[in-house]
Amino acid sequence: MINTADFKTKTIFEERPNGSVEGMWGVALDIGYSSVKGFSPTLSYCFPSYARKINENMLAFGSPDKHEILYKDNDTGELWRVGSSAIDIIASDESRDSVASLYGRNRYFSPMFIVIARTGLGIGMMDNRYGSPNGKNLVVQTGLPPAYMKSDTPLIKEVLSGRHNFSVKIGKRAWQTFEFELPEDNIYVMPQPMGTLLSIATNREGYQVSEANNYFNSNMLILDPGFGTLDVFNIKNRLIDSYETFDDLGMKRVLQETVEEIFEKYHVEISVPAMQKYLGRGTITVTNRKERKTSEVLFSDILERANKKVCLEALQKIENIYNNLFDHKYLVITGGAGAAWDGIIRDQYLNMETLRIISGNQNDNTLPCIFSNVRGYYIYLLGKLTKMAMW
Repeated sequence: MINTADFKTKTIFEERPNGSVEGMWGVALDIGYSSVKGFSPTLSYCFPSYARKINENMLAFGSPDKHEILYKDNDTGELWRVGSSAIDIIASDESRDSVASLYGRNRYFSPMFIVIARTGLGIGMMDNRYGSPNGKNLVVQTGLPPAYMKSDTPLIKEVLSGRHNFSVKIGKRAWQTFEFELPEDNIYVMPQPMGTLLSIATNREGYQVSEANNYFNSNMLILDPGFGTLDVFNIKNRLIDSYETFDDLGMKRVLQETVEEIFEKYHVEISVPAMQKYLGRGTITVTNRKERKTSEVLFSDILERANKKVCLEALQKIENIYNNLFDHKYLVITGGAGAAWDGIIRDQYLNMETLRIISGNQNDNTLPCIFSNVRGYYIYLLGKLTKMAMW
């Protein structure tokens, strides 16, 4: 039986030296539908892509969790909870945040998206024992699903560029204020799966692994199932042959299938965003209003069925497009849902001796697979900044 907690979006702050270029402060951001992942010269981090506006009175009680994130807009005074602590105050059947506003392509200019994007930037600009951004030029690298690159690149650049004036607080730490101007020319956007390709080809020291040329020169399919989309990136002999983006195959679909079966079986209504709370504990509360009775019921079996169903549907889709993968030497599994689908995928192709399956985090497995794309963004950004410094 699966562990539902493995499906819950994690909050991670790992101080570590990720490499840097003198005079530059690079921040790589992957602003996904489920989580914001980031790399900076001194930190690798991740938090759920959710925020809730609050007021000062809501901060008066108790002691904050070490991962609690608060955001304040210094121009308007608005205060927000960000990440897991914001998710924890969602009612199970709450419809306040529409699926379209959270997971739709038009989310870029929603107040919540601006809050989580700025929070990601701010955390990436925090100093620690490995360095400080003070006096350095901020440059940002991010990415998009391949099918959205042309249409959405100007939108995400517009959101991230310009003047920013905000503060971020994590746990019991003091508020840290960030006021800066980020020129649009300092923002770069790349196809998401390309991040994983760079990640599997580069070791912790920043050098290409011995098998990198085999990756580039062979037929490789990168399978990147995230929360909102399944992105597929096909490489043939050093050329990007094709790419696909499916917006109905990912962890959002898995959770939608799960909440529908929970309602059908137990008549308990839970929204997809609220599912994050229940994933952590593994049970739902079933109520009997007439008898004034409540009970905690496990739902891991429902989640497991939904997860396998969507994964097999995704594999059927790519097999139809790519000749059952008979012509491929490598299949790379990356992304948040990729970790949940790993065992199913390996079982599916167990008897294909000509296909090698590798994980997107194989060169830095101290970090989960969700970091594979953003790690590649950062590797690409370091290369770009190194060339800029030489000009």
